[in-house]
Amino acid sequence: MPTIGTRGNAAARGYGFGGGAAGFSLTWTPGPSGSPFTTGSYSGVDFTASSTVTVTGGGKDVEYLVVAGGGGGGEVISPLFIGYYNGGGGGGGYRTGTLSALAAGNYTVTVGGGGGVNASGSNSVFGPVTSAGGGAGGAASNGTSGGSGGGGARLTRPNPQGGPNSYTGGAGNTPPVSPSQGFAGANGGTSNPVANQWGGGGGGASETGDTDGTAEGGDGSASSITGSSITFAGGGGGGWSPAANPGAVTAAGGTGGGGNGGSISAFGPINATAGTANLGGGGGGNAWISNGVTGAAGGSGRVIIRWIA
Repeated sequence: MPTIGTRGNAAARGYGFGGGAAGFSLTWTPGPSGSPFTTGSYSGVDFTASSTVTVTGGGKDVEYLVVAGGGGGGEVISPLFIGYYNGGGGGGGYRTGTLSALAAGNYTVTVGGGGGVNASGSNSVFGPVTSAGGGAGGAASNGTSGGSGGGGARLTRPNPQGGPNSYTGGAGNTPPVSPSQGFAGANGGTSNPVANQWGGGGGGASETGDTDGTAEGGDGSASSITGSSITFAGGGGGGWSPAANPGAVTAAGGTGGGGNGGSISAFGPINATAGTANLGGGGGGNAWISNGVTGAAGGSGRVIIRWIA
């Protein structure tokens, strides 16, 4: 079992695991970017900030979980766009696997940031593995493609720009990898011309954004790489006017850190909520009639690695 310890000054030279029987050691800098852990026969590091990893000795199989930043929810606040319900942000790309016989050398760890309102999330990286940031929710527009796609917007009144009334969700698993890193966002929609209107929920790591009128974000995927099950990369809920479903308050974000969509209803205006930091959740989309509510940013990603000690 490697010994957890420091390598000289932690801030300058990093933290590390050393003393393995086969000469394998792993250090990272800056030290506070990663938290070492052990689970069963494994040693590992949980990164919530970007880092440089140095492997000495090499030859170990290293498992990884790389989750990108979630996309921001769509937001339009303008007298021209009264009656818009904007899409939820897509969850960050979710990738897991094993790098066989990892060679000695330096490896980049990038923990992608969540996208701001109307912006896609940033990629996360471990060495050769890249997960794509979640797509932005549509803001009077189609959702953006990404690790998981952002939801599309919905307009209840004639479009002042002459465009469509419903916009499509962005594609997930973009760029394509196998297994898939995420799913598409839902289209903006309506149950009838005046009752329930919604922006599409953002896609999540395990499913598309909701298409049954609830505007919920797609659920994320669970990993037990640290020894405890954690769900990542849920999609954000779309902006919503739930007149046909008065018992509900907002469009829920998907499990795995997705933020709730903003809502205008009998409960009054409710702002969207942000994706959860370091879970890669998408942010909720906004709704705008005459007293609009705000959209919200996506959550930052995560990189976790482990190996048999």
